[in-house]
Amino acid sequence: MRRPIQKIILPLLLLCSNAMYAQYQGHVFLDLDKNKKMDRNEKGMPGVVISDGYDVLPTAADGSFSLKKNEKAKFLFVRIPAGYQASGTHYIKIDPKLERYDFGVIADEKQQGDKLRFIQITDTETPLYGEWIDNIRKFSQQQQAALIMHTGDICYEPGMQFHARQVNSELMRVPTYYTVGNHDLVKGEYGEKLFEDLFGPVYYSFEAGPAHFVVTPMPGGDYAPSYNQDQVIAWLKKDLALKAKDKPLVFINHDLIVGKDFVMKGKTDSIDLRQYNLKAYLYGHWHNNYSFGSRDGVAIISTNAPNKGGIDNSVAQFMVIDVDKNGISKVTPTYPYLSDHIALIYPQSRKIQIATGQKLDISASVYHSEKSIISVYATLLNQQGIPQKSVGLNNTSDWNWRGTITATAHSNQKPTIMLEVNYGDGTQALKKFDWNKEPASTDLLQLAWSSNIGANIWKSSPLVQGQRVYVASIDDAIGGKSKIQALSKRSGETVWTFQTQNSVKQKLAYSKGLILATDMGGTIYAINEKDGKLVWKKDLSGGRLPGYVSAGVVRDGIYYTGAGNYLSAIKVDDGTIIWQNRDWNGGEGMPGELLITNDYLITGANWNSLFVHDCRTGKLLWKKNDDGLRFRTGGATADATSLYVAGLNNLFQLDQKTGAVINRTQSQDDFKVMASPLLTEGLLIMPTATNGIKAFDRGNLTEKWNFQTGEALIYTSAYSSPDQHKKVSTVESSIRYAAGKLFFGGSDGYLYVLNPDGTLVQKINLGTPILAEVTIQGNEVYVADFAGNVYCFTMTNS
Repeated sequence: MRRPIQKIILPLLLLCSNAMYAQYQGHVFLDLDKNKKMDRNEKGMPGVVISDGYDVLPTAADGSFSLKKNEKAKFLFVRIPAGYQASGTHYIKIDPKLERYDFGVIADEKQQGDKLRFIQITDTETPLYGEWIDNIRKFSQQQQAALIMHTGDICYEPGMQFHARQVNSELMRVPTYYTVGNHDLVKGEYGEKLFEDLFGPVYYSFEAGPAHFVVTPMPGGDYAPSYNQDQVIAWLKKDLALKAKDKPLVFINHDLIVGKDFVMKGKTDSIDLRQYNLKAYLYGHWHNNYSFGSRDGVAIISTNAPNKGGIDNSVAQFMVIDVDKNGISKVTPTYPYLSDHIALIYPQSRKIQIATGQKLDISASVYHSEKSIISVYATLLNQQGIPQKSVGLNNTSDWNWRGTITATAHSNQKPTIMLEVNYGDGTQALKKFDWNKEPASTDLLQLAWSSNIGANIWKSSPLVQGQRVYVASIDDAIGGKSKIQALSKRSGETVWTFQTQNSVKQKLAYSKGLILATDMGGTIYAINEKDGKLVWKKDLSGGRLPGYVSAGVVRDGIYYTGAGNYLSAIKVDDGTIIWQNRDWNGGEGMPGELLITNDYLITGANWNSLFVHDCRTGKLLWKKNDDGLRFRTGGATADATSLYVAGLNNLFQLDQKTGAVINRTQSQDDFKVMASPLLTEGLLIMPTATNGIKAFDRGNLTEKWNFQTGEALIYTSAYSSPDQHKKVSTVESSIRYAAGKLFFGGSDGYLYVLNPDGTLVQKINLGTPILAEVTIQGNEVYVADFAGNVYCFTMTNS
């Protein structure tokens, strides 16, 4: 018996209807008119990956997709294909009222198939507009950066709202992506709810140039998220299964959440990222600059925020990263807030010059936060302004340019040197400098020689031993520039170079013919002073985070170095560990110096405590973390019975034996600098983060005088930033006292000589921040600056 046709058709229609509404449907299309709508003449794009955070599938030949409905899903998002960018956003929030989910893409002219340049920023943590935003936007336009990747801590609701309004793809004029940090998990329905409202899904992927990017969220934070690691891993496996095997994988998280094996682990699931051609891991979180590329060919890149100094006093920077089909090809730290920074280092006067016969050496400091520098020329002008001689300068480091010019000026003339800077965008800057003037009668220093080691120098003050000067360099760019270099004390010429695995941020030590250093990876090197050959090496920390940034100290053939549970006493002869700390751990790196006085070893951990150990046994005798002492950036200074130390906004005199407070003063100054106090007969002289240096009465710690330096060229002191619209006059180097004078370098790029009453004797513009202490031996003053310049001055009327 034949059934009525309506009894067959109606159930089929109902079934089709239910099937249609059980799917997320739409297209990925080429948005020719950029109106974010799929018009009739616009074609779909095949093979583009779509996901709801659980399922992952490619679009059909016509660009369409149909994804099974998932009640847990919050977004649909598209894996933007290489060579394109989203015409709107890469995600659409799932809404029962929406019948279609269409994703428009447009061609991205900045992308090339075989290479890509992008910018990493992180931990900006601000609701304030700063010049760093303009620097990054203009850099991306001038130097073809195709996208911006923010690796988390945007931070809290005000910061997140601000970034969504002001640091987005539309205003930055390149695709701008965000990662969830621990401080981006905020109060709400669930931790990531506000992030989703402002920036979309917390995990997703995209392709750009030759690379595949995966963005994953911080596993936890201030408030509990709704996701878990197993959920992220399950999606990640599906996403990476649809990645071309030979495409480099760039993995992004707010923190380094994998171990040396690069296995990402959940409670029940895991994924080995190396199986997917992992070439780079980008993160932030630690507010420091510590990049290395020694693990299985994977570049591990961490950077500090672009808008403030780091927790370990790392410089504010944004990271420019170049990728090719083999992975990371170049990393360039870039320092914001500088425009047309041009300074003539020498010649400045008859005392600040290097001349041989008619040959005159030229050295200049040149930097621009947004533009590439193609060439720098120095031209000698006579008193009428007519060019006499010109020479192209050679680029020796990221700030320094050098050359030699034939000077025919007579001694009674006062000619001018003009520096011409040519930028990659076709623009030019000119700046004139007078020289050959008689120095002031008070000028004490005369330049003897200057060398550039081709890498940045952080806190490695020149170590003078015998006829050699030793310095160490940093390398946040994975460029193989981390090294220890020996220079001739007489001429500054290189004697030998020893390559270290990671940056050596702090000063070197010397004992028994060995140069001793500990790099950021926690590896100790003992190097023969004569030939630069390695005598022994010891891995103390295993490369754990945070990186090691303190300065070790030597006494009686024992090298004290390390932090936390790898703080150690090491026998200089052979590297034997005498003792290792087991009494405390945690905190972040203290970028100041360890100190030995009597039988006490004084150290600390930032955001933790000041610690005093028995240097013979390693036993912790006492610790102190109240009244700001847990902020350990600088070191301590001692007399016979007391310790003098700064903590946040306080200065202390403490009893060495017990830690009892003998004297204390609270100040309006921020003491979060890497320096230690200087004690003179009647004064305690302490550098500050914002007000130059200050002198206090040693007896009662009342302020006696203040010497103001200029605005910092770079921002290093923890959380110091020009965005507050207050002066930031930072001095990171401890003050040295010799020949009745005070010597120090400033972050404003000047070398200063003061009288003990704080009056100026001489200042010399070296054009680059000076973070390391001045070294004084006899009549000679040695200075190392951030550009890798090493100077020898002689005291002429001491």
